[in-house]
Amino acid sequence: MEQNLIRIMFGKLLKALRFDKPNPRDFGIDLEIDRKVDHFTVQSDGINIKGFVEFPAARPAMQYPALIICHGIPGSGAERPADDPGYESLVKRFSGLGMASVFFNFRGCGDSGGDFDMMGWTRDLRAVIDKISNTPHVDPTRIILLGFSGGGASAICVAADNPDIFALASVSSPSTFTIFDKDPDEIIDDFRQRGLIKTPGFPSNINQWKDSFSEIEPLKWISYFKGKHLLIIHGDADDLIPVSQAQDLYSKAPAGITEINIIPGGEHRLRNNQQCLQILDDWFIKVLGWKK
Repeated sequence: MEQNLIRIMFGKLLKALRFDKPNPRDFGIDLEIDRKVDHFTVQSDGINIKGFVEFPAARPAMQYPALIICHGIPGSGAERPADDPGYESLVKRFSGLGMASVFFNFRGCGDSGGDFDMMGWTRDLRAVIDKISNTPHVDPTRIILLGFSGGGASAICVAADNPDIFALASVSSPSTFTIFDKDPDEIIDDFRQRGLIKTPGFPSNINQWKDSFSEIEPLKWISYFKGKHLLIIHGDADDLIPVSQAQDLYSKAPAGITEINIIPGGEHRLRNNQQCLQILDDWFIKVLGWKK
């Protein structure tokens, strides 16, 4: 009798510490003002990877599912419009849904150190996942990855061997990296011009650096996804990564847990596409079991 009472009380405590069925907006959170933002730095191969996590409340009192946003390769596709609010707007949007929302820069990008390296990006993401999984007020059983383009490729690769990833949304991600099937020196020069490679003499082994693109090709890894929910979003007017690549990914993805949404007229950069954002909103609410 006493043991049953202890189990009941423990169950109620766990329920109180996390968001299960209810929508976090039911808890009276001021979604526009009361947000807690923590900046962090993690080490990946000795490189400083910088990011931040925004909680839905100024004083978090529960365990929140965490959404880790993975940006694409800067300079890919059309030039970024002057009025583009960037990924920070996604952080605010999704923390407003009730998730601890995370954004960081992969090596070679933004405030992070190092030089662009596709295989290195997977190690950066693993380091961030480890950091966030051990962050107070984060539910480590509900880590969600949202990857765009090259960041989506890294997320697919990392999620393939990480059973702790609850869900993954891949937006405008390639199935292969045949776009980089050209002279390695030409590729390096391109990334130097974009400011993604800064160190003289990097990479020390150009062919090995280039081969890393093929090593993490999403088409090789997506079938090994170990999470519970997988979403693929692509625009049918993407002139950088053909929509057929999204369909190829879907054909290899685990059956029964994978959804695909093709956005009519959608171009490569979908993070500001309202239809894409609404699809993501609805999907997050659904997979987390929240009331809309």
